[in-house]
Amino acid sequence: MLAAALGSAAGKPYDGLLAERVLEPLGMTDTTFAPSENDRDRLMQGHNFDGSPLPDVPNTPVMSGASGLYSTANDMVKWLKWHLDRFSPEMAEMRFLDQAAYVQRDALDPTYGFDESGHMDAMGLGWIVMQPEGDRPLILQKAGGLQGMFVYHAFAPTRGVGVFVAINEFDFSASMLMAEVVNGLISDLAPR
Repeated sequence: MLAAALGSAAGKPYDGLLAERVLEPLGMTDTTFAPSENDRDRLMQGHNFDGSPLPDVPNTPVMSGASGLYSTANDMVKWLKWHLDRFSPEMAEMRFLDQAAYVQRDALDPTYGFDESGHMDAMGLGWIVMQPEGDRPLILQKAGGLQGMFVYHAFAPTRGVGVFVAINEFDFSASMLMAEVVNGLISDLAPR
């Protein structure tokens, strides 16, 4: 719904707005909602719970704000670098708004589904915010899965460390382990 509202406010489809405001300024030329026929050969093959291949099914425009964005590892690195460039004046306001915690967990009930990749202390604009604990720095993270894949993005904006991982099989235990390993790696690389 937010994607539809943003597109409506901008007077253009959400995919065009995202390209104009985020993808083009960051040089993310390999990120799109609609891969070309040539690009379809580069897609990672997703697999079902039993290991069988799943077809790639394009998302509908109504779901574009929640999923269906195709990208490459190189573009994900550009995106993480942007999040970690906290002293750059370019798009600083956008970065500040993107990384802010808007709703604290304090007394929120229920919070089902928000602790799967690490304890949620607050919510940002789609980010799960994990407050510092022990040696672990503040981490912003988001997990997702669709069409036989699980992905996990996590970064410590004040420590300059970010990680993106994708696995290509619906395996919930592997997905949980992936997040645990990434969060631990960030703690090891950038302790408080």
